[in-house]
Amino acid sequence: MTEKKDFLEKQKALFREWTKQIDELKLKAKKAQVDASVKFDNYIDDLRAKYEEAVSKLEKTENVGERRWEELKAAVDVAWDELKQAIEKAKTMFR
Repeated sequence: MTEKKDFLEKQKALFREWTKQIDELKLKAKKAQVDASVKFDNYIDDLRAKYEEAVSKLEKTENVGERRWEELKAAVDVAWDELKQAIEKAKTMFR
């Protein structure tokens, strides 16, 4: 083979290898996006559950006596604080 032919063969082999590597990276990126999307969806579901729990506790405070109301008020405060922290965490995680 000539020097030119050797050079071209080597370059073609390199291009084939790089194409293979790029395709593998593209697949990994797609998988990462899917994984991130699933993780985000799961986190949002958890946020929704915390929200529903807080709302439920709040609704229970409407028709209770004064003593029971103080207990439920504390539970609502805790639930809202947990929800607020979870939302703030989500904001930083998914920027």
